[in-house]
Amino acid sequence: MVRDEQLVFFLGIPGSGWAKIDSLLRCCSNFKFSMSDYNEDRCMKHEGRYYVEHKGHFIGPGMTYGEKFDDIPENYTKEEFIQECIRPYEDINDNDNYMIKCHWFCEEHNIRWLFKHFPNNKYICVLRDRDLCDDRWLTSMTFNKDYPRYTAWMVKDDPDESAGVGNHCKENEDNFKEINHRHNVQLRAFVRRTKNSVIISPTRFTLGKMGFVWDKNGEFEYTAYIRNYCVDYSIYTRSPSWDTAIAFINCEDEIGYGI
Repeated sequence: MVRDEQLVFFLGIPGSGWAKIDSLLRCCSNFKFSMSDYNEDRCMKHEGRYYVEHKGHFIGPGMTYGEKFDDIPENYTKEEFIQECIRPYEDINDNDNYMIKCHWFCEEHNIRWLFKHFPNNKYICVLRDRDLCDDRWLTSMTFNKDYPRYTAWMVKDDPDESAGVGNHCKENEDNFKEINHRHNVQLRAFVRRTKNSVIISPTRFTLGKMGFVWDKNGEFEYTAYIRNYCVDYSIYTRSPSWDTAIAFINCEDEIGYGI
């Protein structure tokens, strides 16, 4: 049975770049993250790009696991919730930590339930301007064709998606934006009222303090992140500017920063 503190809750809205940040953090040895949720069926790569957009598990309605995570207090006991969280992982042991990533954790009632039942767990929150998130997701993803599935954001079948990424009917776009707006507000409110949070950007320096492994895979993931979310894009820039920040809660030892 996994211990409570082995679960690390990962929060972010679609389009925030949280999947790329997840890939970066999996390279950070301080967190001791399990990689046993990775397999060939859980990945998405756009044609013509050398990096993988999404890999590993996603949890939430329509995403195979956590089908009722839109309302955790109503649908799960604490024990049932833990078991659902670890289902995507093939190797459960006493040593690893388990990244649990779900957009629907951003719902106010879910955030409060999580922090009530797991007050000392690590929380990682990805913060990015909501308009940038909307544009990023709506121009690069589909609701029901790519991995993972975002059918929970749909209000109707979307024949426009047959034309590929970036093609959506207005009703689904509007509903997506409404949910993203609500989750963005509630996520930021959570970060503001949490006293022991540290907000940083994923620079080489900050990643290095987290024990980032700069091997071939680490360099690959970092370069992919820069190409997507660095404002003054250059893989050689020494002082990059980012449009994304990460709030770490209860992670002082792992990130190398005190409160």
